[in-house]
Amino acid sequence: MSGAHENRPHWEAGTPPRVPMRPSRFLLVALGAFVALAGAAVFDCAADHFGALHGAVAAFVAVALLGIPALRWLRRQPAAIGLHADGVTVWDRAGGAQYLAITGCAQWSGRLLALTVSSGKCRPRTLFVAADSIDPDAFRQLAVRARRAASAFL
Repeated sequence: MSGAHENRPHWEAGTPPRVPMRPSRFLLVALGAFVALAGAAVFDCAADHFGALHGAVAAFVAVALLGIPALRWLRRQPAAIGLHADGVTVWDRAGGAQYLAITGCAQWSGRLLALTVSSGKCRPRTLFVAADSIDPDAFRQLAVRARRAASAFL
């Protein structure tokens, strides 16, 4: 055997190869900066009106209310992604796979793709893929395929 099927077991012959996804340092820094900036803004505003102690409590609550969902979002990010012509297959940390059709795409300067994806069963959701979370070749392929798939819905 040679070519693309060489590294895949025989039961995965019809599925695209998995591209492992790492946590994106770019998104982690952006998310952390947003939570910290929001906490500082709440502290500044509350401390002016109610004092430093109440401002600190309000800032802690704001950081917790923003940080907990952010951590949940990070844990729900896919562990691997497979590229199709009109969609992607995403694998979660437990190994479960789900095919998602790409219905929209936005790209920011080669650093981030925001894909609007739909499984057909529920409402569309956004999947963020940062350039530093997958290898550069897979990111370029995903960007091209996402633009082509999204243009079919325009």
